[in-house]
Amino acid sequence: MRVAVLYTGGKDSHYALLKALDQGHDVVCLITVAAKREDSYMFHTVNVKWSLLHGEAMGIPQHLVEVSGEKEREVEELALHMERLVQRCQLEGLVTGAVASAYQKSRIDRITKQLGLIHIAPLWGYDQEKLLREEAEKLRFIITAAMAMGLGPQHLGRIVTPDAAEEIITLSRRYGFSPVGEGGEFETFVVESPLFALEIVSGEVHWHPSGWGYYEIKEAKIRRGRWTPQAPAGI
Repeated sequence: MRVAVLYTGGKDSHYALLKALDQGHDVVCLITVAAKREDSYMFHTVNVKWSLLHGEAMGIPQHLVEVSGEKEREVEELALHMERLVQRCQLEGLVTGAVASAYQKSRIDRITKQLGLIHIAPLWGYDQEKLLREEAEKLRFIITAAMAMGLGPQHLGRIVTPDAAEEIITLSRRYGFSPVGEGGEFETFVVESPLFALEIVSGEVHWHPSGWGYYEIKEAKIRRGRWTPQAPAGI
């Protein structure tokens, strides 16, 4: 099936892309949404434009679409953009990294039904602790935003290794947040996968006294050559 991936550059959207490829789908393009408001209900905002490096590294055409970031209106704006891309890319389906958010999945379901597409959500209903463990084994990703009690500035910009994933799971149990950040408790950015490798050249941690913050990528580049698993610095 010819599909697009709704792509943020985070661990879930990238892992969903890998799952779609494993299922035999033809990923013909990536669709990345840039919301004008940082408090978007639907879409990631932190470092999302850096995901364009992913598309370049993988050789997959990527479409950056802008939406207002206003609740519900941003969903309709995505639908308008998608309507054009369905024809241009001859799409049959849309892949997302939705795991447990009924809010997000129901709205993508509505868009795909409206456009005559099949919504493919390979991570939907996954056990969240198991999912984080799998992602930490198969990918390298950094935490780019921390919004949950239990996560602090020390987590921002750090690689999530399998050991770090266990730490996050422990914290999620203690403080009651989603271990994969499905409720916006934290956001991530993939730096290495079987499909590409990036290098974060520089970045900056922004931490607010109220207990939340984000990691701003200042400079990143594509690393040439294939990735071989290694033991990166822990969290």
